[in-house]
Amino acid sequence: MLPHDIRHTQLKIERRLQLIKPLIYRKSVPLAPFRFTSLAGALTPPPLDADTAAWEILPPNSYWGAKGMHFALATTFIIPDTFDSAALLFNLGESGDFDHPEALLYIDGEAFCGVDRRHQEIRLPNRWRDGREHHLLLHGWCGLMGGTHVTDARKLYMGTSALVQTDVAAREFYTRAQMAWVAAKNLPENDPAKSRLYNALDDAFKVLDTRDPLEDHFYTSLPAADRVLREGIKAAGMPLDVTIAATGHAHIDVAWLWTVDETRHKAARTFSTVLRLMEQYPEFQFVQSTPQLYKWMMQDQPALFEQIKVRVQEGRWETIGGMWLEADCNLTGAESLVRQFLYGRAFFREHFGADSESPILWLPDVFGYAWNLPQLIKGAGLEYFFTIKIGWNQYNRLPYDSFWWQGLDGTKVLTHFSTAPEASNINSRATYNAEVDSMVALGTWINYQQKHLHSDILMSYGWGDGGGGPTREMIENVRTLDAMPGIPQVRQARVVDFFRDLEAKSGAKLPTWNGELYLEAHRGTYTTQARNKRWNRKSEFLLHDAEFLATVASLLDKTYQYPHEAIHQAWEILLLHQFHDIIPGSSVHEVYEQSESYYAEITRLGEVIKQNALEVIQRHYGGEQLMVNPSGSQTYVEQPDRICPPYTVWVNPESLPSSGDSWVEASPRCLDNGTLRVELDEDGDITRVYLHKGGRLDLMEQGREILPSGALANQFQLFEDRPNNWDAWDIDIFFDDRVTYAEPAHRIELVENTAYRKTIKIERRIGSSDYVQRISMTRDARHFDVRTQIDWRERHSLLKVAFPVDMLATKAIHEVQWGNVERPTTRNTSWDWARFETCAHKWVMLQEGEFGVSLINDCKYGHDVRDNVIRLSLLRSPTNPDPDADQGVHEFAYRFTADTTLQNTVRSAYTFNDPGFTVEGTSTQSKAASFHLIDLVEPEIVQIETVKRAEDDNGVIVRLYEYTHSRSAIKLRLGFPVREAYITNLLEENQTQLEVIDGDTITFPVTPFQIVTLRVIPE
Repeated sequence: MLPHDIRHTQLKIERRLQLIKPLIYRKSVPLAPFRFTSLAGALTPPPLDADTAAWEILPPNSYWGAKGMHFALATTFIIPDTFDSAALLFNLGESGDFDHPEALLYIDGEAFCGVDRRHQEIRLPNRWRDGREHHLLLHGWCGLMGGTHVTDARKLYMGTSALVQTDVAAREFYTRAQMAWVAAKNLPENDPAKSRLYNALDDAFKVLDTRDPLEDHFYTSLPAADRVLREGIKAAGMPLDVTIAATGHAHIDVAWLWTVDETRHKAARTFSTVLRLMEQYPEFQFVQSTPQLYKWMMQDQPALFEQIKVRVQEGRWETIGGMWLEADCNLTGAESLVRQFLYGRAFFREHFGADSESPILWLPDVFGYAWNLPQLIKGAGLEYFFTIKIGWNQYNRLPYDSFWWQGLDGTKVLTHFSTAPEASNINSRATYNAEVDSMVALGTWINYQQKHLHSDILMSYGWGDGGGGPTREMIENVRTLDAMPGIPQVRQARVVDFFRDLEAKSGAKLPTWNGELYLEAHRGTYTTQARNKRWNRKSEFLLHDAEFLATVASLLDKTYQYPHEAIHQAWEILLLHQFHDIIPGSSVHEVYEQSESYYAEITRLGEVIKQNALEVIQRHYGGEQLMVNPSGSQTYVEQPDRICPPYTVWVNPESLPSSGDSWVEASPRCLDNGTLRVELDEDGDITRVYLHKGGRLDLMEQGREILPSGALANQFQLFEDRPNNWDAWDIDIFFDDRVTYAEPAHRIELVENTAYRKTIKIERRIGSSDYVQRISMTRDARHFDVRTQIDWRERHSLLKVAFPVDMLATKAIHEVQWGNVERPTTRNTSWDWARFETCAHKWVMLQEGEFGVSLINDCKYGHDVRDNVIRLSLLRSPTNPDPDADQGVHEFAYRFTADTTLQNTVRSAYTFNDPGFTVEGTSTQSKAASFHLIDLVEPEIVQIETVKRAEDDNGVIVRLYEYTHSRSAIKLRLGFPVREAYITNLLEENQTQLEVIDGDTITFPVTPFQIVTLRVIPE
């Protein structure tokens, strides 16, 4: 055994550090007991002018508060003349995670600093050392009292709060000794710095006098002990030739175990704390994303917001992120992702300056990343990407931490994954809430995979979610770790400087990852809280339609005022609810109660915009009936039985072609339109899907059975769903251990029998949940639609619907934002089986040669496609953090299509989600008229996603994307005279001017999966 083992040096120093820590506070004067009052809720303003005499007195060493309670605590203080510096030391409850009240400290009515579980010592500036009495008010929230599982009966324990004077020398010695001890503890046994650091600590503590009474001897011996420690550390060896760029950060979930109302306060508390730390530590750098948080600060705490602007201009407070907030990148729709960038970057530019934002997409905590994200990053004027979440993978570790991520279209973006471990384990998974110390610094380097190419790493440190961000201890640890033997050199740095340096030094050597960044965890978030996911999809298409109609109205009537403000307001609400703990379904029940009213407001705004625009269009055209197709694909409108071109409004549409007539059979057990035949058994399951002879392009000389022999389609499957961890977040690979099927149908009947459509209604039950399905087929169609209403009463269950097909396909095509990706249907490798549940948007498709089948949905995202079975995840029922998640009535629809192509699937998916409609006209004018806003002349390889007025109102924005993995020249014809046309970036900044042909036509090239944004300026 080594001498330090024999003499227990490690444990001895640990105990000595615990002994001397309280001596950092050299003087202490207790505060008078707080007066306390509870408040109605998060939106109750601080009672700064209240008469506190009638409030309850809370003496020290008593219990108070309650889970989720909002409160105000008031007292006064006078800084004694004997104090040469002063701080407030609060002891309001335990300091564990989510186990301490959070409050904003007001002094004499001024919002000053946050008080929370990690920031209980608040340094006071000298202006309050004036011998006068000052009023102190804490406006806060008792929090979770330890977590969502904690009983409501639990109380906080009020300790003694005090004015204290800090001994600077004692604090510096403690910090230096603590970091040396942690370093020695974690260095490998064969590293000579390990024993040398123990020597330095042992020598220093032999000099430090810790005899009782401690105060008398300790402070006298401190200077000599500190000299011994400094010299011993210096002699112990050199730091590693590695630099960790440390940036302070506070990850604030916009909602999670609290509502968005509480988050407004979390932002104010955290940001004020950071501002105070910046006053104390000139070298301190801080990074913060999320314009939504800054907007709330601007509204709620304008004085603090102005202080932030000063720090941003100094370059010490780094605005970052690129998006309105850190949105979920699996579920957020295509145009919504663009608006996240467009609105987020516009806010930073407007309020902090054109060059204030660092060009990094900052998404540390998002649950997976759309493969076209690199193109969006570059299209929004950003250059780099940062996250850590892929490090949470269950099965496979991505082989790179610094690399070029190649997107779906070939765009590359320089990417870095921080490898800073959690403080519990030097080899733990990465965190964006690092606690800076010697162990974390060493672990960051140990875990980094590109050591042979680069020796600089980025660390994001600080407590999030109400923990107040970086602490004084963390910042002082960074100072100490500038030259700790055997440990990487840690230095304060800006994130943008780190990325610039990474690109300059190693960019040419770094590897490329050409593929999805799929998170092998949190797969349940594609399905949990299904109502929010339905609201999201419906809201995205509502705003799409509202913008299209408002654009038409603005082109037909020059006096019409395009409703920029209302559209912006609706989009901001939608973007807010795409936050990565709201739309994934991982928040508490109250979040989803509130979201219902938020989505209702989006609906109100969108419908008002639509109605106002339609009134303008009707006044312009007149006519008895107006038919609208808001989609970029041709669609059938049932009334008046006509097919309408894309992006068209048509007056008195009798001149349009009808859909024809070809019915063969309709009964409670069979639908047959002459093209497709669907048969059901007496239980209500689909036993046959048959495609008649002929088919698409007459490729088939005989009919084709779509289902394998003996298989059932549209089969509900109920699985026990008890993941090992993260109930609302996860589906584990063993979910299919046990499956239950629906009971036989209670009733099957033909309920619709028109010339256009036939519908079978089925009433069934699965588990404890009753449901009604309507299976519909229209004439000539190669598809059938299933609309379901279910009263969901399950717990810890996962509901899927299965469609087996008689096809051989080793890959399935899944729609993602701005394109589609192929994923294996096999389970050959660990990378394959990890993808047992994946996210797709409106459709998935299997192909066998030129024959294809697709499953289209109107509000679902979770899928699994294995071998020849397509399954769509419909509902889950976790109980944590929301014990009532998804209980009650749900509605959803899906479409099964046979003999389809990629183009047909894409068109069908858009029209299924965004069908055409008619409205009554305003006159008896009989002449047919139309406004065909935009026409894709050739070729049909792009999908028009968005038509709107430009943000600056200078022209019309048309956004489209190539989806067939092809390249060609695209020709678009506009329905109005065009003066100028430009290709722009996502921020609507003109880049390339296009030639206008014949006054209304433009051409431009596209490459595979390219997103193109056009500005078209009318004459």
